[in-house]
Amino acid sequence: MGLLALTVMAIAANAQTEKGDWMVGGNLTISTATGNSQFTVQPMGGYFFANNFVAGLNVTLNFAKKGDVKTSEIAAGPFARYYINIKNSSFKPFFHAEYNLGNLETTVPGSKSSNTTGNFFLGAGGAYFINSNVALEAVAGYNHTKVQGVKAENGFLFRIGFQVHLLGGEVARVRGN
Repeated sequence: MGLLALTVMAIAANAQTEKGDWMVGGNLTISTATGNSQFTVQPMGGYFFANNFVAGLNVTLNFAKKGDVKTSEIAAGPFARYYINIKNSSFKPFFHAEYNLGNLETTVPGSKSSNTTGNFFLGAGGAYFINSNVALEAVAGYNHTKVQGVKAENGFLFRIGFQVHLLGGEVARVRGN
């Protein structure tokens, strides 16, 4: 009986990234400095189209203030991620790519403008599963941002977040299938 329980737990521990599963979660950024502040939330959700391969949609909401300049941005776009299984491990490295298209509103005293934004991110990271469904994750990589009428910015980006992995059967049960 004990061997059967261990086998079931091992299968469940490695079942988070199988075809038919779902992933929801996101990242949160809060930054404060003298005269500067930034708050970003990036929820995301995806479906595993194949074992270890998830694709979906993410939305970025970014609010910042630097001196008298205030910006707010909303962007959305697709992402794709490929996980690498490490046998008998709660840690899964992954590769991640995303593209977001959005709108940036900038307010300075006496003036307001609106510009289209495009953002591409390519990185690698890792997810540490604290149980069979919840993973804490970190991802780092190359970030390219272009705002209409402004020179493109390129650089390094590091994010920390979490994801909830729902097995396909759990989603069907919630939906009443």
